[in-house]
Amino acid sequence: MNSKVCIDASFFLKLVLPEDYSEEAHAVWTEWVNKRKNIYAPYLLINETHSVIRNKVYRKELTSEEGTMASAVIEEQDIIFWYSAISVKAAWDYAKKYNRPTLYDSFYMSVAEETESELWTADSRLVNSLKVEIPRVKSVMDGFP
Repeated sequence: MNSKVCIDASFFLKLVLPEDYSEEAHAVWTEWVNKRKNIYAPYLLINETHSVIRNKVYRKELTSEEGTMASAVIEEQDIIFWYSAISVKAAWDYAKKYNRPTLYDSFYMSVAEETESELWTADSRLVNSLKVEIPRVKSVMDGFP
């Protein structure tokens, strides 16, 4: 069993906001914590998740207090934030190979590859476009194996 996982922002937001599949994400996360898995993500995760929360506060989908609490929960998690020149080049190469318009998803894929981790996401478009070619891409919507 792999003792490492990589998560993207769509997965992580399910832990701090009440959304579809939040319960499944919590179950998976709890299992990882209990098994002491190393949880990786690119630094980009922090920027993306805080930006989404701020946007939800701005659009009045969350109160300011709820946004502050969600941001605090993000900061409390035990995630290994990964950056390397290799992952930057790999992200660019993934974006070219899979014809992605931006590097966001590609950064998560490159960190998963470099750390030899499964990539867990709640982004159904990402899963549908890559799951067949990249078996390490896993969806919280599919549940925990």
